[in-house]
Amino acid sequence: LTAAIRSDGSSRFGNDNKWGTFPSASLGWVMSDENFFQNIKAINFAKLRTSYGVIGNNNIGNYTQYALVNNTINAVFGSTVATGAAVTSLANPKLTWETTKQFDFGLDLGLLNNRIQFTYDYYVKNTTNLLYSVQIAQESGFTNYNDNIGQIRFWGHEFSINTVNIDANKFRWTTN
Repeated sequence: LTAAIRSDGSSRFGNDNKWGTFPSASLGWVMSDENFFQNIKAINFAKLRTSYGVIGNNNIGNYTQYALVNNTINAVFGSTVATGAAVTSLANPKLTWETTKQFDFGLDLGLLNNRIQFTYDYYVKNTTNLLYSVQIAQESGFTNYNDNIGQIRFWGHEFSINTVNIDANKFRWTTN
């Protein structure tokens, strides 16, 4: 059993959203070490494992939560040039961590003195609050706005088989 918890801070988000808490845990059981498994001669290794964790992403760039001002914009009043300033990006003080939660379940088997090794994994990965630069109408005076929108879900099964076909003195043939 393994468990961990992280608390990460990022100045890329507004004051109320700077900190994210990201827990994780995993559990593994080597069934082949149990007494009831000793009579199964073909299987020399068997392990069940599972894990769950949360991670955060802050890769949106610096200062994206603020309305930025360019103070080198000049304006003309009649025949006089005056130094000015203009807002060049929109603020989003609600910008926060993109979060990914992942669950995994797996099985590892070693058969016939580990000449055949089999691995199976099932996973589900959900990402929410995606950090995204949203395109907006140019008539607003801006071209984009950084926000947390949408979600993505991945899931799947992964299988792997490794075999030792020949293991002679000077020749070894394996397959993966």
